[in-house]
Amino acid sequence: MIIDCHVHILNAEDEHLSEVLRAADRSGIDKMCICSLGRQWVEFPSALQLEEAAADVRAACERHPDRFIGFTYVSADHLDTSLRLIDSEIASGPSRIVKLWISQFADDTRLTPIIERAIALDVPVMAHAWMKATGNMTKESTYRHVANLAARHPRLKVWMAHYAGRWEEAARVVRSLPNLCLDTSGGEPEDGIVACLLRHLPPERLFFGSDVPGRSFSVQMSKVLSAGLSKEHQSMILGENVRRWLHV
Repeated sequence: MIIDCHVHILNAEDEHLSEVLRAADRSGIDKMCICSLGRQWVEFPSALQLEEAAADVRAACERHPDRFIGFTYVSADHLDTSLRLIDSEIASGPSRIVKLWISQFADDTRLTPIIERAIALDVPVMAHAWMKATGNMTKESTYRHVANLAARHPRLKVWMAHYAGRWEEAARVVRSLPNLCLDTSGGEPEDGIVACLLRHLPPERLFFGSDVPGRSFSVQMSKVLSAGLSKEHQSMILGENVRRWLHV
């Protein structure tokens, strides 16, 4: 089974979801972990925008339960709303992952109630991370913020998106944190990324992801398919690892 662990939906309209599914079918993707950042992507979403994002993900997952696994987008700026959404969308709904984006650094202590709830539910927290040559956004995490989160909460399953855009540096920093995994989504599909990550991390700590629609399924999958992996390790990275983490 191939699971793309990092896909964005822009809304829950049938036309848009059908387009995503058709593209996934062309690349042999069986399931997708889908996230919404709201109908408009802003650095500091309102509570209403978090609720809108959750509603779109729920609608998509309910319409296509065999294909979609949901993220629930939360923010430390709206703690009560975030905790309520975790209960309604994860504890009692179709989602299986807590999503952090750029409204706070991943190691912000205001997130502690959210982290404790994720631990209690045994669901991972996926934290966006980048290190940009042009400079990060106001509270955009780097791999160090995500590593701090994982170190502070060793019982939490932490999932760092995009290998922070600096795969070798990130892998070296996080390799001593067994509760932290990396996804391969986003960025250019440079040759050698997965091989480099595997020099520092065991294969069970890597997840295939695309970052659709910003990137394409097949181009991003080439990072894994071109790495010269054994069938076992390729299968793990393309889906088995994230399936195990999500209990699906």
